[in-house]
Amino acid sequence: MGWWTDFKANREIEAARREAARARSPYAISVLIDKCIEVGRLDVALEEAERGMAEFVGSESLTEAYKRMVRAKCADDLRASRDEVRKTPGPKAFYKLACLYKETRDLDQAIEMARKGIELYPNFEGNYIVLADIRYERFQRDLRASDGLQAIELFERAVDLNRENYRLLFQLAEIYVAVGARDRALDKLKMILQFAPDDRRVLQLKEELEQQRPSRSNDLKEILADFEKRAAASGGSLRRQGQLAQRYTRAPDQLARKIGVLERIPGFQRAVILGPSGELLAGYPGGPEECRKVAETLRKVFTASVECSVRMDISTFEKGMFECADGSFLYLVVVDRLQVAVLCSNKGKVDRLQDEVFRFVEHELYV
Repeated sequence: MGWWTDFKANREIEAARREAARARSPYAISVLIDKCIEVGRLDVALEEAERGMAEFVGSESLTEAYKRMVRAKCADDLRASRDEVRKTPGPKAFYKLACLYKETRDLDQAIEMARKGIELYPNFEGNYIVLADIRYERFQRDLRASDGLQAIELFERAVDLNRENYRLLFQLAEIYVAVGARDRALDKLKMILQFAPDDRRVLQLKEELEQQRPSRSNDLKEILADFEKRAAASGGSLRRQGQLAQRYTRAPDQLARKIGVLERIPGFQRAVILGPSGELLAGYPGGPEECRKVAETLRKVFTASVECSVRMDISTFEKGMFECADGSFLYLVVVDRLQVAVLCSNKGKVDRLQDEVFRFVEHELYV
């Protein structure tokens, strides 16, 4: 780029940066990232995306903006990897493409490529690791025993294929430590010491574990089921809560003052927001008392939606649109463990409803 193009791009980025600073939210930062992508400053886009995602963990706006940025950055690599899979397929070709899709957060494509790689080349460990990483991310987020079990089984399959993969063995040991499977963690550390006997990190973790009590059970299903029960009994304290959940469970009155802006949605009838444990935090129109009966029903709908997602193994429930018999709509969104429900009459339009709720949870709740 010439000096004038650089100057113009920098001015546009600074203007977008000032706007993001004025009303800082995931939505505002995503606009800044898109501006950086538009003017070809992917280095700045990456910097802003990483800072924003650390500040607003789990934000949909930033996740999508990050995807757009990485796809622009990896466009040539993706094109080359797709060509390699098509023209000269091999286990590493599928693994490389699966990793690229995972990096761009296109997880469906990553899973498809990794599974195809396993189907064609079952004796290569890399594609098992991709699937295990994706499943383990989900386990860390939701703390579901079924996810943990599948992640560990995939990691163990990879270990069977390569018993000297240091990164894999140590990661699996850390997972076992996290879920309370001390003896299994020790087994993996001992495997590492067979080919890296002087590794300080492994020796230190091994010494710490040996000072702990042995696991009550070595059955993985029992260990993970116990872990899930402890997570549930903690009232969600084992799950990471971001700033929205922390802020509004402590001060629901602030949420009550904001929820009324959703009335701008055409056909709006009612909005209710439940907390991480299903408690009623805010409702509009009216207040908590007027919305309590509706909240009880919506709590059951959210619970059923989550359980359905788990049974169907289609990832965690994050949003869903339900059309009622009279043509009205119920839109459910989970953001930072807050459960947002908006009811609209058949006069409303689905696209407008989704856009307005998106802006509410990604911008207005933060400012």
